[in-house]
Amino acid sequence: MSVSIKDLDENTYRNLKAEAVRHGMKVSEAATEAFRLWLASKRQTRQRDTERMRRAAEEMDSLRSQGTTSWSGAEEIRRWRDKRKL
Repeated sequence: MSVSIKDLDENTYRNLKAEAVRHGMKVSEAATEAFRLWLASKRQTRQRDTERMRRAAEEMDSLRSQGTTSWSGAEEIRRWRDKRKL
């Protein structure tokens, strides 16, 4: 696939090209590897966030089951907001 990238930082491109040459690679191969690594790092971040969200949901469910039926999420948020204003 042939791709043009506009507004690429010139210094970054030169460094990429120099590293590619040092490793016996074409610039396109180095760019492909860089893209893959960047995507992999973003996917890992999402997985960690997903796990944290799951744990938070479990904790909220646990707190709800312990509480009374008069608990109000909206009231709790109002209290938090009021505390921040102090």
